[in-house]
Amino acid sequence: MKESGNSHTVGKCTPPICPKMGRIKPESKAAHKINSIASHVPDVVVYGDLSKEVPYAENFHGVLLFADISGFTALTEKFSMSSKKGYGADQLTRTLNSYIGEIVTHILAAGGDILNYAGDAILALWKVERMQLSDVISLAVKCSLNIQDQCGIRETEVGCQLRVKIGISAGKLSKVIMGDKVSEYFVVIGRAVDEVRLAEGLAVASTIILSPNAWELCDRDNIATDPIENERAVKVRYIKQEPNFSVEEYIQSKGKHLSHENIIKGVVRKASRLMPNADLEKNLRKYVMQTVLQKIDDDQPLEYLSEMRPATIVFVNLQFRHYVTESAQCFAIQQATDGIGHQMVKHQGRINKVFMFDKGCTFLCVFGLPGDKREDESSHALQSAFGIHEFCSKEIREVSTASVGVTSGPVFCGVVGHPVRHEYTVIGRKVNLAARLMMNYPGVVSCDRETYCYSKLPSFYFNELPKKAMKGVQNPGIIYQYLAKKHQKTVGKALMSVEREENYPLLGREKEMEVFSNALKHFLQCRKSGSKDYHNVVIYEAAVGYGKSRLLAEIVFKAAKEGLRVISFELAKTDIKQPFYTVQTLMAHLLSVSNCKSYVEREKVLVSKIRQPDQQDYLCFFNDLLLVKFPLSKKVSLLEGKDKAQQMKTFFINVFHMIVEEEPCLCVIDEAHYIDPVSWEFIKEACEKTPVFMSMALRRLPLQNSLSPAANKVIRNPRTLYVKLSGLEASVIAQLACQILGVIRIPREVELFLVERSHGVPYYCEEVLKSLYLSSVIVLEEMDDEEEDDDIDMLFPEPQIVIKKSKQTDLPTTSSTNVLICYAFFIGSAKTELLKTRKVKALDKASSDRKFVCHIGEAAKLHEIPIPLALKGMALSQLDHMLPAEQMVVKFAAIIGHTFTTQMLQYILPEVMDQKLNQSLVSLFRSHIFECASGHTETWHPFAKETEHSDMLDCFC
Repeated sequence: MKESGNSHTVGKCTPPICPKMGRIKPESKAAHKINSIASHVPDVVVYGDLSKEVPYAENFHGVLLFADISGFTALTEKFSMSSKKGYGADQLTRTLNSYIGEIVTHILAAGGDILNYAGDAILALWKVERMQLSDVISLAVKCSLNIQDQCGIRETEVGCQLRVKIGISAGKLSKVIMGDKVSEYFVVIGRAVDEVRLAEGLAVASTIILSPNAWELCDRDNIATDPIENERAVKVRYIKQEPNFSVEEYIQSKGKHLSHENIIKGVVRKASRLMPNADLEKNLRKYVMQTVLQKIDDDQPLEYLSEMRPATIVFVNLQFRHYVTESAQCFAIQQATDGIGHQMVKHQGRINKVFMFDKGCTFLCVFGLPGDKREDESSHALQSAFGIHEFCSKEIREVSTASVGVTSGPVFCGVVGHPVRHEYTVIGRKVNLAARLMMNYPGVVSCDRETYCYSKLPSFYFNELPKKAMKGVQNPGIIYQYLAKKHQKTVGKALMSVEREENYPLLGREKEMEVFSNALKHFLQCRKSGSKDYHNVVIYEAAVGYGKSRLLAEIVFKAAKEGLRVISFELAKTDIKQPFYTVQTLMAHLLSVSNCKSYVEREKVLVSKIRQPDQQDYLCFFNDLLLVKFPLSKKVSLLEGKDKAQQMKTFFINVFHMIVEEEPCLCVIDEAHYIDPVSWEFIKEACEKTPVFMSMALRRLPLQNSLSPAANKVIRNPRTLYVKLSGLEASVIAQLACQILGVIRIPREVELFLVERSHGVPYYCEEVLKSLYLSSVIVLEEMDDEEEDDDIDMLFPEPQIVIKKSKQTDLPTTSSTNVLICYAFFIGSAKTELLKTRKVKALDKASSDRKFVCHIGEAAKLHEIPIPLALKGMALSQLDHMLPAEQMVVKFAAIIGHTFTTQMLQYILPEVMDQKLNQSLVSLFRSHIFECASGHTETWHPFAKETEHSDMLDCFC
């Protein structure tokens, strides 16, 4: 690779292509860094006593204002479903903050302190003396009337209406500070918090409600109200006189122990004028998420954090027992914070918010934020949710009920609020759904179908929950309870998630199949002749989405048709942590005990298969492995430590050898990178010492998650063929699309679009087709009998490749075209029979000769389809594993396009990147994010093992 100054050096971004990063106008810079940090923290913390040890509580009186904004979720969905110019996260941020900022300006101008932004709601506080409550309630009412007058109803440019409703309460409150040396959080608790939620719940859009306590404490002669039937709360009509409270004096009284710059006209928050203070800044940093601190420390505009992003939301609600005092509640919240924080660190999630809700404490946690994105975040979120539930239910005595809701999908992530008081938050339909799951399914870990599917965990980890009507949620889909593996012990249940269907052969993998077929044929010949000169392991390696599972399904299908005994199964991420799990699954299938219903039945099968007297003494070795209860033999009782482990391994190998010698056996393992290290040792010996044939598929792993030494020995064994899958040829994409959709023809424009967007990766093709279908850009219609289809035979010499008789299904239709789309296939995971279906099916099963074609919808624009969520998640996962300098290089390269010169890249990058460009380019080439675009055509190799690392980079300029 040439130096970055050479104008002839051309790079190419390899898929997935990162979303383009538009130029964003920076926000007004704070005078000092401490002010940037303080803008994320309320006055009650900034001006509080930060020297006390956590946890601690501070009591005071105050007035609360809760403003709930409706329309944000619809607005977020509108922006997330479009890729039109001006519909990006930048414009969404401006729309949100324009409206919220105006509301916050009214609150700050009235001396209010923004405690937090809870998604699309704002909680504000006036911390005052008991005798001032009446006047300050009038002030809060006046502020609320101003908000409703100026911001009550707001039309947006995309047709969504924003409205606000307000609740007000007052009384005794407590501020609770909890956390650890790295992160701290605060909540405000007390009866007034419960009442302000109650008041807001009674309000409708454009109204203001005073809670019962606020109505008792306020100046009733000054506030005109209407009663609410069967409620002690009242609805505010208007205020008769201006509040008798000096806002200016109140603001000046704040933070007198700290130094501020001169307060100039127009400054609405005193804390935005703090002078540098190292100790205060150090303490305030604990209240700000690391995601935000990185941007502040790098002096980058916080607008860069605003994006529509696939994420996993975890809402945790803790209900306390009735007898628990506020002091005990304080320590219970600290204990919960410690436990939840531990799970977040373990599984790479973040605590975003802590607040009191419905007489309980609620934690909003997020997985997949910038820097944290992982392809397996849904499984990590579920595991952390279960750990949190177990900890809070069993370890915190004050908690009566712990409830957790988990959802996955697109959300808006970004800094929301006012320039001087804002917070990093998440907004969207999936956030609302997680909150509803948490409240409607108490005492369990509940999740939506997307989380269930994206997690790729076995179906027996879950139970389907009964349907419930949830406020503000339409068609939530199937809801599951996550049980975790320990609730069901199984033997050999790891079935393949992808199965080959009779009339749907594998496309575009003829060379890869030939490697397997030739190796298997030669192996069987050598087996008959007694020769050992054969290959007996074929391993396929590729990134996610290249069709490894489909390839293995084809292998299983073809081998079974030829009468070969086939044992096939798929592993999950959790299996790598369970020693002997793969061995257990292999042996259970080999010995035919996987379908036995009891240990007694399994024992009978094992005794019938292992009849040699010298081996029967070791049957008790199967007790833990296959869940049986053979008595401990004298031979085994005399063994200890390493001798016992070696004898057990020898016994398993002997049994394995005995079974595979009786008849030829093909073992197929999908997701082989999840084989546990102990099982790799067993597989290594089995492949060396027994006449077994194995085929596996595994994913390319990052260096920090490299395979075990035994796995590498299997890969580098002379008997192993190692095949790296590349993208499909462009000529295959049209056939693949027809197979996925269940049609016999697609438009040429769609074919070219798929070739461009999919890069030959089957999963990308599927996801793009999903976006096209759900956006009505393509429609599927039944072909008339008279319609010409002469070109079909040219495209598909064998029509049965794509034509399949319909099967009855109970899923609803999606449009008048009488065609059903199988969403489970598009989600990309498999838990049930439904999820093995990989196409769109015609519903009418009466006619087996019906043929469908794909057309482009009216007024449809292909290039306005947004990047599919799953692909965006994969791209973000790759980005988040890069260094910040590498991320910036990739994003700026994406602005230029698919190919670029290093000279052009250097020209548009900030000057501070000049010193890091060469190093970043080298790293990006090595990780295959960039490659030389000078017309090199890669030669296909039947097997290529990375036996040694090369420092040379491939450049063909």
